[in-house]
Amino acid sequence: MTFRPREIATRLLLVLAAALLLAGLLLWLRRPQLIQSEFLVFGTRARLELLARNRDDAEAALQEIGRLFVYDHHTWHPWEPSELTRLNEALARGESYRVPAVVADLIRRAQQGYTQSDGLFNAAAGRLISAWGFHTSNYPVQTPAPAAAQVRTLLASHPGMDDVRITRDGSISATNPDVSLDLNGLSEGYAAAQVRQLLARHGIHDALVYIGGFVLALGHNDSQSWRVGVSAPSGVLGSIDLDDNEALASSGDYQRHRAGAVDLGHIVDTRTGWPQRASAATSVLSDDPVFADIAATALMVAGPAGFQQLADHMHLSCALLLGHDGVLYITPGMLARLHGSPPAAGLLIIPQPSSDCRRGARGDRDEGVVVPEGI
Repeated sequence: MTFRPREIATRLLLVLAAALLLAGLLLWLRRPQLIQSEFLVFGTRARLELLARNRDDAEAALQEIGRLFVYDHHTWHPWEPSELTRLNEALARGESYRVPAVVADLIRRAQQGYTQSDGLFNAAAGRLISAWGFHTSNYPVQTPAPAAAQVRTLLASHPGMDDVRITRDGSISATNPDVSLDLNGLSEGYAAAQVRQLLARHGIHDALVYIGGFVLALGHNDSQSWRVGVSAPSGVLGSIDLDDNEALASSGDYQRHRAGAVDLGHIVDTRTGWPQRASAATSVLSDDPVFADIAATALMVAGPAGFQQLADHMHLSCALLLGHDGVLYITPGMLARLHGSPPAAGLLIIPQPSSDCRRGARGDRDEGVVVPEGI
């Protein structure tokens, strides 16, 4: 039997296609490898756990994420020289300053958080935060506390995010010269969302992203949910199983506080000018990383007395707050997700109309974040 050249070529193509299909199937069937990496960013540690079938893809993704963290650190750091510190210097002179797209987007998100939290999340009070010594990576803070007169002066002009203006080209100005921006309250959630976008570019969809007190789950852990701990002053309050694209934002005064006063933590109530003293720790579960980060900070300021009002205002279906009195304030949605025994001091359930932790369930949309090109 003889074959024509066209038949030979067709058979060769079929054999090649079958070989490629088999190679792809073998790659798909290969058990994913757990690959871990750590970075230092914003004065805290970031840790990534990736499940990938191809180590080269994972290593390429981690290298790009490392470059992203370096860029972020040098772009919106609140006290080391950065685009943000140069912006604050311009605002103090009454001038506008054009910032990179990522900084403009962060500021816009901070404005949204200011409105969503009824002013409890206020990224415009950087001078007040600095006066308390919290523009540092060295804790506990040893510097003297500001005098009451200095606090009153810093509060007098009421700097707020509604004083900030953003033009289409990314130029930032403020109607109040006392505005000084500190974006740390949403930086961990924003950076985690950036990492999510980079991992997706590299075809990695199963990962756990830790940045400081923030954790974002992607995909699954070998067909199971990702189980993570809920932080508290005593160590871990309990654990939660996170599904795909769920974020757990935690905040507290148990690590970053002033020397000799564990209840004078780094989260300042910009209404009083003093670090809040009622909340020990908060956690918010959501499918919107930036929103979760903002809400956890706002809850620290709201405290036990303001938990119900803020939960209603921000539609927090899954949130908790541990008071310095040891009482755990928790929504039914969060209680249903939390594994662990309630604290001995007591449990107070804060009623909410929904137990669905997704913001998308109410028609809200998790907007994409800005990832700089060419990093």
